[in-house]
Amino acid sequence: MRVHAVLSGGALLVALWVAACTGEVGRRPPVDSGQPSGPGRDAGDGGSPLPDGGLNTTPSDFTCNVAKQEGCGAGTTCLFAQLADGGTGSRCFAGACDAVRQDCPAGQRCTYATTSAGVTQRQCVAEGTTDEGGACTMSPDVSGPSFDTCKKGLFCKDEALTDGGTGFFCRKLCDANTQCSAGTECNTVLRLQGTLELPLLCGPPARPCDALGQDCAAPLACYPSTQGPVCASRGTLSEGAACDFSNQCAPGSTCVRSGTELLCRPLCRFPTGSPACASGTCRPVDNNPNVGACVP
Repeated sequence: MRVHAVLSGGALLVALWVAACTGEVGRRPPVDSGQPSGPGRDAGDGGSPLPDGGLNTTPSDFTCNVAKQEGCGAGTTCLFAQLADGGTGSRCFAGACDAVRQDCPAGQRCTYATTSAGVTQRQCVAEGTTDEGGACTMSPDVSGPSFDTCKKGLFCKDEALTDGGTGFFCRKLCDANTQCSAGTECNTVLRLQGTLELPLLCGPPARPCDALGQDCAAPLACYPSTQGPVCASRGTLSEGAACDFSNQCAPGSTCVRSGTELLCRPLCRFPTGSPACASGTCRPVDNNPNVGACVP
């Protein structure tokens, strides 16, 4: 029997809390509020990886396939979703447009816009002028919903600068890695105030590491993924705790599906060696050579 690391596309995802935006012309985009929903990566901000699309059974919280855009009817889009219990799943959401497919009329773009009442939703708005990677701000138009100055298919994201400050840059919206520019992966999930939708952005690829040696620089730790171990912000869940994602678990463990549950289990060297299982059996984790998880 093999077990599966609960990850997607070999990358761990960061969840950024982005505040609703109000203010005067020339206002800056909102900054990550520092209220993570779970452990993640990207300079240690909170976040969560997504379930492995290759799992033998699909968790009931995930009702459609985001990467393949399967499982939803006409007029709806499959997106990751914030659940009522604070967890993450996927749902079919109705909306005025699709932020990845960009199906608005000519001269407009689909993006997340926030109303004065604090409701955030996908809308067709005036196309912006800032290219991918360019510095962005909020639109000077204060007569309606608030949105950024990025071009079609992009979203203005806050990022830490080397001098300790914060910058704002247009990053590509995505559903899967194939939609990202060279050198990036569809691995950053945004938590936008005013909506349960969790859109994805293209971000830098996660750094490979040694899951059994834990060689990632703090505050990151090494976790198995579907394309081998990668560095991600460390979790705190103990052995046997219910989990959605591997880097919710404490370093040295991973979230795996064994039977019908998703639980944190200690890592072990497969087929033999150190670390070994104090209890249970070391089962190989798919796509992670020599890495196993201790399961009953």
